[in-house]
Amino acid sequence: MPTIRRADALITEAQQAQIEQERQNRIARHKQAVAQRGIRTLAERKDQGLLNIFAEGDSWFDYPLSRDTIDWITVDGTPQPEILNLSHYGDATTQMLGVAKRKRIIDNLQDPENGTFDALLFSGGGNDIAGDQFCLWLVQFVAGANPADAVDTQRLEDMFGVIQAAYVDLIKIRDSIIPNCVIFLHAYDFAQPTGQGVCGLGPWLKPSLDLRGWTDFPVAAEIIKEVLQRFDKVLAQLEQQYKNVVYLHTQGTLSPATDWANELHPTEQGFNKIAAVFLQALRKKFPDRI
Repeated sequence: MPTIRRADALITEAQQAQIEQERQNRIARHKQAVAQRGIRTLAERKDQGLLNIFAEGDSWFDYPLSRDTIDWITVDGTPQPEILNLSHYGDATTQMLGVAKRKRIIDNLQDPENGTFDALLFSGGGNDIAGDQFCLWLVQFVAGANPADAVDTQRLEDMFGVIQAAYVDLIKIRDSIIPNCVIFLHAYDFAQPTGQGVCGLGPWLKPSLDLRGWTDFPVAAEIIKEVLQRFDKVLAQLEQQYKNVVYLHTQGTLSPATDWANELHPTEQGFNKIAAVFLQALRKKFPDRI
């Protein structure tokens, strides 16, 4: 058994090394692009009508099977922005703002070779809640209960408190380095608990709902909606409390029937719809620069 555990550890270490190398490659490419386009300073970017954007997040910003939100923002931006995307699928908010990844965010925001950033796009919270741990936020089904009754309110509020603390830390990091950089946040969309995973991963919702006895699909979908609407309120509050924070209301953008590739991820065209919400907000904040 120790040998097996050691082999698993080596695989994990190798995977982490590969992820870190890919991030370093992205940073190097971004620095090169910033230098070639001559857009390190705000004055230079305004003169050329360009944006320099930092992105950090989860699979909604880094989906390996199709174009994702960041890909579409890049493709559909007019002119195309320069985006340093350090997101990685599977990352949780609490991981992104842990010591090592926090330092990476700080280092890249401070690095003059990256140029000063106009905007910081952030996607997080979904991986903190979904997955095998999703059952922790649910109570056992009883006859006559409605979707709101399925949520363990105190446990979910406690978890949202941890996620909110990570978001607040991100805002404070921004404030200390580039206070005029605008942070854009979103709260996903109403995921469908179909039981469909991808590439041997997942499902992330239906097993927990089944475990707690919430097996009727329309009711289960309403439970997911209830959880996400509570997350919506958490992020909307951040927009009200902090300067240069924009919360994007992406919930309700996707068609439940056609825009979901699996339980947690949109189709490529679904990601395009989410990107369009970001682009609309970016264009409102930075007219004629994207």
